Amino acid sequence: MNAILATGNIEVKYGVNVGVDLPVEEVHKNYDAMYVAIGAQAGKKLKLEGIDAANVFSAVEMLDEIGHDRKPDYTGKTVAVIGGGNVAMDAARSALRCGARDVRIVYRRRQEDMTALDTEIESAVMEGIELMLLQAPKSIEKDEEGNCCALWTTPQMIGPYKGGRPAPVDAVSKEPLRIPCDVILIAVGQDIVSAPFEEFGMPAVRNVFQAGLDTAIANMPGIFVGGDCATGPATAIRAIAAGKVAAHNIDEYLGYHHKLDCGVEAPEARPNNRIPTGRVNIQERPAYIRKHDFEHVECPMTYEEIQQECGRCLRCDVFGCGKLDGAVDR
Repeated sequence: MNAILATGNIEVKYGVNVGVDLPVEEVHKNYDAMYVAIGAQAGKKLKLEGIDAANVFSAVEMLDEIGHDRKPDYTGKTVAVIGGGNVAMDAARSALRCGARDVRIVYRRRQEDMTALDTEIESAVMEGIELMLLQAPKSIEKDEEGNCCALWTTPQMIGPYKGGRPAPVDAVSKEPLRIPCDVILIAVGQDIVSAPFEEFGMPAVRNVFQAGLDTAIANMPGIFVGGDCATGPATAIRAIAAGKVAAHNIDEYLGYHHKLDCGVEAPEARPNNRIPTGRVNIQERPAYIRKHDFEHVECPMTYEEIQQECGRCLRCDVFGCGKLDGAVDR
């Protein structure tokens, strides 16, 4: 980020909540173009009895606190994480690194239905995190002081397909399950705080802004959107790609036709007649060591592995479709 800020006349206004501290209309009026990339920074909520108990937190907010070096102390505690996506895996693995004695992921579907990456699920299990599958959260039990002390779930069974995967239904013959826990982390999805921008007139469907492949908002000249707020929660690389596409199109919109020079001259492409090789398998630090710290999980490639990976480059900028300016794969 510091390298980007050092590239030119860039001013950053910290601590400004657009839509609260500063109206969206004012931003639009004071600038020739506006790029909205607010992400999906809010955690979705669950409507459960007892959800107001102490020590029930949003997993998104918990991870944000850790990112700002404010780690919670879960020493000796039992943590239940509700959800089956990458945020749930991150929260569970982070809770372990914050001292939790036991961490359980509670999910209402099967493991194969989890939206988390297979590698994330595998790594969590390797670190000793238990997957409690086909358990739908029912209510949260409080102790006399108002703290959560257990999560009650309704056992599920797989039913008819819905939305491309089998939907869970209540297993009526099974009794509710009580899962003791000191902390509950809610990781059932991320939400986009789109309300101030929708009030301004930007179109959105279920809080996701509607834009073309060029990241521009139709019938709203000079307004562009990208990242999770335009696609729904996705990967960082897709958000980076959207930012580059938006920068290109904003440049064109303002009447310029700048071409960026990366400062590196690519070597002449050789014919693609090299011997096929497998992709380098990135190794990870042993689970029994890494689960106690926040250091990198993956080990860096060796010099030989880097050489082999570079040798696999097919130079699609020459032989393939090349670079498509002004559009992004959504």
